[in-house]
Amino acid sequence: MNATRNRRIALTALFTAASLVVSFVQIPIFPAAPWLKFDPSGLVCLLAALCFGPKLGAAVAIISWLPRIFWDPWGMVMGMLSTSAIIIPASIIAGSGKKDASVSYARALVGMIVGAVISVAATCVMNIVITPLYTAVSPADVIAMIVPILLPFNALKMLITVVAGAVLVRPVQALVGAIDAA
Repeated sequence: MNATRNRRIALTALFTAASLVVSFVQIPIFPAAPWLKFDPSGLVCLLAALCFGPKLGAAVAIISWLPRIFWDPWGMVMGMLSTSAIIIPASIIAGSGKKDASVSYARALVGMIVGAVISVAATCVMNIVITPLYTAVSPADVIAMIVPILLPFNALKMLITVVAGAVLVRPVQALVGAIDAA
């Protein structure tokens, strides 16, 4: 039992470190707003959540975003929110993290899609509150940016995450299962 627990702690630490490292990969994916960038850290957190459940997935997301408090505190808040909004519903719907529960691909895919929709909605709403706190943009200006900028950017970001998650979930779960069983 302790060996399994230790392996799970080690795997969680690896997912957390991977999420932190890839968060520095910043890719502009929406030409209309080049200041908004995609980073694949949410994908790493999503895979952790689908392997270990919502609590561990959320822990990976929050811990990996914490160091950003020193140079990007508002981005940290938005990153934690956006990532948690996709991974928690996705892993709950998928049924991950439960003892003796096999996560079906279909349930994982439905969970990722539902989580993505929640994440897009949450980030659009939270931008109304958070963006005026650190920029000269008013809440009314942010509301005016929702349809032409924030909604398409966040939808594209979630589309990339869900597609990559759909491709990677099975191999990552198989690898984690093999390590966990060793």
